[in-house]
Amino acid sequence: MVSTGATAVGAYFDYKGAEKGEPVIVTPPLVDYTNEIQTRAADEFEKLGPPCARDTVTENCSAVARFVMDYGTLRDKIRAAKE
Repeated sequence: MVSTGATAVGAYFDYKGAEKGEPVIVTPPLVDYTNEIQTRAADEFEKLGPPCARDTVTENCSAVARFVMDYGTLRDKIRAAKE
């Protein structure tokens, strides 16, 4: 029993003493859309009206437009992380 505990303690200190390597950034895969779908989405997006603020709904704003804009920002961040 003592040897098992000693092995675990040794492994812990080996882990803590190891040099840190390059960080690994895990990103979700991005879906590619055809030009036809992107054009259709752009047409529909224009009909939505101005986006709502992230924390407030006002007259004549579109929550869906806010979500779409945030989704676009997220996709940009994922692309940047992959570079």
